[in-house]
Amino acid sequence: MSRSHAPSGAEHTRRWRIIAIAAAVSFLSFFDLSVINVMLPSIERALGAGTGAVQWVVSGYALMFALALVPAGRLGDARGRRHALLFGLALFITASTIAGTAGSGTALVVARLAQGAAAGVLVPQITALVEELFHPERRGRPFGILNATTSVATAIGPVIGGLIIALGGVENGWRLVFLSNVPVGVAAAVLVWRQFPAKPLSHQTDHRPDLIGTLLLGTGIMLVILPALQREQWKGLLPWLLVPAGIGVLVAFRSWETSTARRHPPVFDFRLFTHRTYRLGILLGFFYYAGFTSLPLIFSLHLQYGLHRSPLHTGLTIVPFAVGSALGALLGGRHVRRLGRRLISIGLLTVMASLALMTALTSSTGTAFSVVNAFPLFLAGVGNGLVITPNNTLTLAQVPKSDAGSAAGMYRTMRQVGATIGLTVITATLLGTVAANGGHWSTALRYALVVEVGIVAAALLTNLADIVGSRRQPPDPAP
Repeated sequence: MSRSHAPSGAEHTRRWRIIAIAAAVSFLSFFDLSVINVMLPSIERALGAGTGAVQWVVSGYALMFALALVPAGRLGDARGRRHALLFGLALFITASTIAGTAGSGTALVVARLAQGAAAGVLVPQITALVEELFHPERRGRPFGILNATTSVATAIGPVIGGLIIALGGVENGWRLVFLSNVPVGVAAAVLVWRQFPAKPLSHQTDHRPDLIGTLLLGTGIMLVILPALQREQWKGLLPWLLVPAGIGVLVAFRSWETSTARRHPPVFDFRLFTHRTYRLGILLGFFYYAGFTSLPLIFSLHLQYGLHRSPLHTGLTIVPFAVGSALGALLGGRHVRRLGRRLISIGLLTVMASLALMTALTSSTGTAFSVVNAFPLFLAGVGNGLVITPNNTLTLAQVPKSDAGSAAGMYRTMRQVGATIGLTVITATLLGTVAANGGHWSTALRYALVVEVGIVAAALLTNLADIVGSRRQPPDPAP
């Protein structure tokens, strides 16, 4: 960074204080995303929830997360990150209270939908803060810290969830997990109010909301994902006609946004897709999250339903993956400037190798399953960190600060759409194979892992295409 870009000592301290608070908010969002994996059997027994309700408890969070990301990013651009974060935290606290006191599966699903929407408001503000506070070549370290925090939340979530369920029992343990969000959320809100700037850091002056664009985007995503989420309840091929209808709505969304950009700021400025690194980075994120996000969930289902392990045992089994992810995120943030997208290729190859190793170990049973998979899970976590942090940094490097929120929102939206579709397809593969082969969970897990390898391979091909393209074309101009 040149001298003109170097922050003063006080400004440097303030930036990192804000990033520390943002990391705490990120921790809260992803803790609830990961802890649910060890809570499902307890929720099913306590509320008598059916398969459909249990699936919506998991996938509904991811769906609403995806729907909220882009409009929430634009809200932060227009009103400021403090305004958006306080709104998201208030919604998250309220939803957590409802979830912890839910008396039926339906009430819990509604609360989880609200939690997912709240997380969708919070997360793009955090990504955009890095864009606004740090010059492009300095973003690797804060992105590494934020992604390491996410990995720690992924690790601690199942362990803490397992401990609380063990102490509180099947009836009340899972409720205490949700209610624990309330004091943490209140503390985070106080810190955000005291430390974050009240005004937007961008210079955007037109704050009119694009309500039609927001509605078109949300409707299009919902139509594309809904048939997969409802596959158990909606039989036959007719519901799948919603997918092309949803694609049509998304095409209309693009047309509307292109025309809106001439009058006032749209929900998403499609001119950002002129940047090759942004365009391919989004596609890579879609494939990678579709292929890999389901790994902790399918392991949790196999351990609890197939091997009859406790929630605590399940959480401890997944810890090596999250620890590896934290290490990989820090390494990725440190070396992304030097290695660029070659580092992502290394991460993707590491992930594929670890998945192949896990596939060979699926026949293990009992405690031996957890022991033999500890190293492959750790290796997968390291590869995961080497993919996510560098892709965050490189994908958003050329985005103008005025579009940081919506660009980060669209990036995370495509990741979450991929994650939701991947969760649905891969868990359907797992559960469908269990039902078809007489309850042999090891075979089902093997098939699910093979599907994951195939989708991650698509992410690798996308990254290689970006590497080849960067050699043939000059780099995009800096924002």
